[in-house]
Amino acid sequence: MSEACSARPDPAAGLARLAGALEWGLRHELWLTPKPGLVDRRDAGSHPDLTFELMERSVTLVGGYLRAVAASLAGGEPLDAQVALGRAAEARMLAAMGANTHRGAIFLGGLTLVARHRAGPSQPARPGEPGGAPGTEEAALRAAMGEAARALQQEHRAPRSHGEAARRAFGVGGVLGEARAGLPSVFTAALPAWRAARARGRDQETAAFAALAALMLVVEDTTALHRGGAAGLARLRRDGRELSRRLEAGQDHLVFLAEANVAWRAARLTMGGVADLLGVALGLLVETGELGAHPTRTRAPDPGRR
Repeated sequence: MSEACSARPDPAAGLARLAGALEWGLRHELWLTPKPGLVDRRDAGSHPDLTFELMERSVTLVGGYLRAVAASLAGGEPLDAQVALGRAAEARMLAAMGANTHRGAIFLGGLTLVARHRAGPSQPARPGEPGGAPGTEEAALRAAMGEAARALQQEHRAPRSHGEAARRAFGVGGVLGEARAGLPSVFTAALPAWRAARARGRDQETAAFAALAALMLVVEDTTALHRGGAAGLARLRRDGRELSRRLEAGQDHLVFLAEANVAWRAARLTMGGVADLLGVALGLLVETGELGAHPTRTRAPDPGRR
């Protein structure tokens, strides 16, 4: 076999690698602590029906689904087969967890895999080095993602949900609008914010908070709108600006986030769309090798401080 042939990317292996990276991205998002209104290592945020342990089990379930989607795509199955896998994963999640713990992540993760299959395999990272050329590959992935989302929404009507009700009530696109546009919040906000923070010498966890702040500033989060209306989304934006300001100024962002979480819990405010999109962004960074797969325990907050 020639060197050129041996170096050719294996589409099946690339899809499996992306599936694993997306699962680790969800774990990074879950472990990032503290996060206003969201489940993390400190508390359940504004979700009294959830726990950190339950969410970890949910991430594992989503990981199995992502691997199944990768295998389906590698086997040449049509889009209907991946849609069926997603619906089955939602049903398993609801039965096992008693809640739609990662419904958005199921949609976004499956869509990302379908888009990668259509765009072509990425270059695997070499040991100790970031992989591929993010600008070129991410542009192709964005285009394929928008195309896949539009095809999916033409053929399969989205089920009724709180998100759909919020989209109609407030005239926003939400995650579905993000998908049709190729996830601009991930590619033009979260990923650049993470990379800029790393370029300034910030550690990976602080860079993840920078990505979180960037998403809070732009995402039309329908969970925030459902729970808090326009005022809830305005609070999300305001806290995103303050988090970004503190990060850029080198001020203590963890104290601010812990205090914000108290206020968000009192108001029952949360930001599920931001969390799902952050998971995708972190997963893509795991795939390129820019972010280590396993979340670290550094900066774990004092569990007695609520």
